[in-house]
Amino acid sequence: MVEPVYISAAVFGFILGFLVQRSRFCMTSAIRDFLLFKVTRNLKMALIILVITTFFYTLFLTFNVFKPTPIPAGWFSFVGGILFGIGMAIAGGCVISTFSRIGQGNINYVIVAIFMLIGIYVGSYLFKLIPNALPPKTQLFGYKAGLVWLHKLFNVPPIVLGIIFTVIFALAYIYLERKESL
Repeated sequence: MVEPVYISAAVFGFILGFLVQRSRFCMTSAIRDFLLFKVTRNLKMALIILVITTFFYTLFLTFNVFKPTPIPAGWFSFVGGILFGIGMAIAGGCVISTFSRIGQGNINYVIVAIFMLIGIYVGSYLFKLIPNALPPKTQLFGYKAGLVWLHKLFNVPPIVLGIIFTVIFALAYIYLERKESL
């Protein structure tokens, strides 16, 4: 007998896949389309997602609904982000759009998915090695390197910064919406 958690995960996955495929949403293309073609459709969707998730993440963090696990970050995170961005620009989209295109029958993206999975595996292996290569007492703003929480740095509850960033993302959305209507 199939457990309910697997059934609910499959139903959620199918619904999410359907929505992603129909909306043609991709974070990479949101930025690329805006910078290259001044098309704001996906960027506005990304801003809506950022407004909602930023507010609720910091709200839940403030009231200890969950306790996130901090992970080391540093120069290697920056390098990894650059490599990921270059790879996704070459591939023509992000992880979501890659799997969406495979689902649509575009077999070429199977190669992208294979190399993406290889990159994830190699990156996760290297991630275990790199933080240990840092000097043991490396500090940034009085915190162990890579474990800086902005709300602790500014000594405010997380929701305060969440509201500030939510407003910034909402204003960016409003700006794009008004600019488009002119």
